[in-house]
Amino acid sequence: MHLRGLDLNLLIALDALFTEKNVTRAAERINISQPGMSAALQKLRWHFSDPLLERVGRRMELTVRGRALADPVREILIKVRDLTDKPEEFDPATARRVFRIGATTFCSDILAAPLLCRIERISPNISVQFEDLATDTVHRLIDGQLDFAITISARILSDEVNLDSSLSSLDLFTDEFVLVTSRQNSRVGDTVTFDQLCELPYIETRFGNVIAGISEQMWRQQPKQPQIRAWLPNFQLTLDTVSHTDMVAIVPLHLAQLHGDRYNVRTLPVPVEMPTIEERLFWHQRNDQDPGHAWFKGLLQETVQGFLS
Repeated sequence: MHLRGLDLNLLIALDALFTEKNVTRAAERINISQPGMSAALQKLRWHFSDPLLERVGRRMELTVRGRALADPVREILIKVRDLTDKPEEFDPATARRVFRIGATTFCSDILAAPLLCRIERISPNISVQFEDLATDTVHRLIDGQLDFAITISARILSDEVNLDSSLSSLDLFTDEFVLVTSRQNSRVGDTVTFDQLCELPYIETRFGNVIAGISEQMWRQQPKQPQIRAWLPNFQLTLDTVSHTDMVAIVPLHLAQLHGDRYNVRTLPVPVEMPTIEERLFWHQRNDQDPGHAWFKGLLQETVQGFLS
């Protein structure tokens, strides 16, 4: 289909270019060759009389015209997909599809293996892409670049922009925090008081070195804090470091149980009141009529119940 000289198939390429800001990655995203994507970009630049993407330092960034086009193009493609999808034809045994999830490495760690084992058995052509939780995760969910986000409600609601968005959610699972230490750490007994904890070398986990965790937010409200020796980007690296040092850390119980033997760590109660971890699954309401989306959502819930039982 052409509209005033524009092949609407080029909008798919344009959306990929806007998302990736890189010709090679955009080509990979929609499974065409790099020369094919370069040719599409040239046609789009000619049609819109604008570079659309321009080099700024070592990166490609959207031009003013490109930024103005990005959201309308994505909305058009979402509406076209809704028109052309045939829900009754979705069959998980034969469907080919990629589901994208934004989550902390903690959630990915406990979910990825059991989820992919289930998919391998029942849906050999379904793929899953896990992305680390980032500051733009919710915006990517709203824009349709992610199918799901798994996080605590506070992170979703912390941005006023998200309060008016059409997001649906459900409780996925809960967890609690525990203190972890190496099994060889002679400085730590069977229990630790708050004052003792504040005297111990401590590791804080800050996701992607950007997003403060619940424990870090908790410490900001205390009269004193432990001796923070490191800020690490995920719980797995935190556990590994704890296992080789006399440092301690606060991590989710499920993760400590899953990797306690691997990392040679033991758990103790946290000597200060900690909130319950309430992980929720978020998605955009536009997907509520998509049976493939509903199937995958159910599969996530079944997977969680499997590792909790």
